[in-house]
Formats: sequence, structure tokens, C-alpha cells
Amino acid sequence: MVTDLSPRADEGYLIVADIAGYTSWMEAVGAAHGFDVSVEIPPAFALLGLLLDLVAEGLADRFKVEELEGDAVFGVAPTGDLDGRGDVLVDELRVVYARFLAHRDKWHQTTVASGHICSACPFVTALDLKMIVHEGPFVRQSVRGQATVVGPAVNVVHRLLKNTVADQVGHRHYLLLTDAAAERLGMADAGVAHRETYPGVGEIGGRVLGLDGAV
Repeated sequence: MVTDLSPRADEGYLIVADIAGYTSWMEAVGAAHGFDVSVEIPPAFALLGLLLDLVAEGLADRFKVEELEGDAVFGVAPTGDLDGRGDVLVDELRVVYARFLAHRDKWHQTTVASGHICSACPFVTALDLKMIVHEGPFVRQSVRGQATVVGPAVNVVHRLLKNTVADQVGHRHYLLLTDAAAERLGMADAGVAHRETYPGVGEIGGRVLGLDGAV
């Protein structure tokens, strides 16, 4: 049986859930424990796997997880599943965030209780979660036998990971819905308005909501 590997146009909601603060925390952990992982693998690595698995599992109820990208999860959902149901989606994403916090804090408490003391691990509570949701067309294609999703909408949702939202809301955790997503979700007036501008892309508008239920 021959599988059709030709590119196929599609459209849907794209989400990237990113663990904010992980890179700087891992650098601190490396400095505290030593960077030679052949000698000792700091427990922080196990935590990353746990948190990414937790987020991916939470998103999988609504999105097809396309890829794990370092400290982020990228997924896609059909438009028909979510059109006009933004309140349902936001509630579900807030549940994912609550579970993220619970596991992060439990790891912190367990690490402290075990007597582990260093200059970095206790600051795991600085890790947070941000989510970007965009809606638009994309292309499904095969690269070396692996299905992948590409196109301008995919580029936009990833570009938006680098933004100024935290400066506006005063914390790292947030949900950013682009205008394209917010309108189809029925959330055009939700949260607070936000704008970002990127070279080659231009201005992208959106709505910012707090993952803890506040703006």
C-alpha cells in the first residue's frame, strides 16, 4: 500500500504551550550541580519531562500534539471542534495550568523535604506556563517520513512566544489569543487587547487572559 505523502492544505487552531523561565533555571541548575551530566544528572531534567508530559496530556483532550519543542508543546485542533466555544477552551487550558502548578510545587516540596539544598533547585517555583493560540491555514506534509505542519500560521504562533505580554500583565503566566483565534472562538472582547509587531509579519493583535482566571 502506497501512502500519499503529497502536501495537503488544512486549517485549524494552533497552540504553543511554553514553560517560561526554564532556560535560565536550567542554567542555574547546571552551575550549581556542575555541567557534566555523565557524572550526575540533576533532578531538574526529570522535572522537565514530567511537566512537558503533563502539559501534552492535558492538551491532547482537545489538540493533536504535533511536536515537543524543547520546553514547549505544539498542537493543532480542527476549527469545527472549537468555533464559538472559547469559554470551554479557556476553562480547559486553565485546568492544565492548575495541574502544572500542582506538580511543580509538589516537586519543590519533595525536593526540600529530601534535604536537597543548592542555589538553584529551590527556585523551581519561578517556572510558569504561557500559552499562545492562533487560527489559520497551514500545510500538512511529510519530511523524512514524519508528518509535520508548516506555513505562515505556524510561523505566527511561534513568533508570538517572544512578546511583551508579561510586561503588560505583570506575570509570566497568560493565555494569548490572536484576533484570528479570538473572533472564531467567540472571545473577541475577552481579557485585554494586546499588539505585537514583527519584521516580515507586521502587526498581530490579540486578547490576553490570565491562566489563573484573572487578566
